[in-house]
Amino acid sequence: MGKPRSWLKSWVGHRLEMYVSPAWSEARVGPLRAMLERLEIEHLRHGGYNNGELFVSYTQFVDFGISRKSIKRTQQLAVDLGFIEVTYTEGDGVIRPPNAYRLTYLPAKGKTTPTDEWKTITKEKAKRLVEAFRADDKAAAKATKKTIREAA
Repeated sequence: MGKPRSWLKSWVGHRLEMYVSPAWSEARVGPLRAMLERLEIEHLRHGGYNNGELFVSYTQFVDFGISRKSIKRTQQLAVDLGFIEVTYTEGDGVIRPPNAYRLTYLPAKGKTTPTDEWKTITKEKAKRLVEAFRADDKAAAKATKKTIREAA
C-alpha cells in the first residue's frame, strides 16, 4: 500500500462576502468556475502553501473539462473579475511552460491575508465582462461551425 495522501482531506474555505459579491454573482460561467476549482485542487495538492506558484497546464485544464479553445478567454475573465493573477513563464521555445497562478481570495505564499481584487468589481463591470465573454464564446462557436462546413 502506498503512502497516504494527506492532502486528500484538505479544503478551501470560501467567504460569504465573496459569494454575494457582484463579481461572483455575475460569474455563473461554467468554464470560469471549473478553472477556479482546478486551481483550488492544485493549491490543495501543495498543502495550501504555494498560492502564487500554482502551475496548471492547458492539458490539465482540458482534462478537467474546459475546452482548449476557451481557456485563454476564461483565464482573462478570471483575471478581469479579480479572482486570479497569472504570471506568464518563459519557455525554451520548444515546449510552452504552464503559467503560474494565484487565487486572489486565498493568501499568497508567505502572506497571511488574501488580496481580494474581486472586491473592486462593480455589478455593472461584472455584467459587462460576462456579457463580452459570452458574446466571444458564441462568435468562436459560430466560426468553428463555419470552418467545419467549409472543410466538408
